[in-house]
Amino acid sequence: MKQLFKFGVILGVICLTATLVLAVTYQVTRPKIEGELSQEEQNALKVIFPAADSFTRKTMGEMEYFEALKNNTAAGYCLKITANGYNGFISVMAGIDPSGVITGVSILSHQETPGLGAKINEIKPGENDQWFLRQFKGKRAGKLEVKKDIDAVTGATISSAAVTTAINNAVNAFFKEVKNKK
Repeated sequence: MKQLFKFGVILGVICLTATLVLAVTYQVTRPKIEGELSQEEQNALKVIFPAADSFTRKTMGEMEYFEALKNNTAAGYCLKITANGYNGFISVMAGIDPSGVITGVSILSHQETPGLGAKINEIKPGENDQWFLRQFKGKRAGKLEVKKDIDAVTGATISSAAVTTAINNAVNAFFKEVKNKK
């Protein structure tokens, strides 16, 4: 019985030590991780809405977005969207002009299967941008369909549809909320 208690205490000390090490590591690395994510977000904003001079972070209900400004006038919006892909969440940023035409789309992060769903972010040899995301540019968001308006990534139809559906839903909800505010 004493030996069982002794092993229990030793195991408890090991678990407590591991927990403390993880907590300290998280606190030390958190500012750097947040800085990297913020920089990635800023880079995505410049890519999906290149005509804008600056961006202002805003929220509407639970929706987070950026107002794209050109000469201190609203030129459009960049919506932060979360899609539910095949293997997990896909974090997307989509730029739209005031009429709902997509100015660009960027994948901030994803958990899709390497070699399949991860191809939603693929740049083909000899090209400068992601071929799947390029398809959205210039199209009116809200009613886009995979296989009709957007070509799906081969072997990753679920990921392709998830991104397309998430953009449609977010843009529709955004403009509905904007109309309700007026």
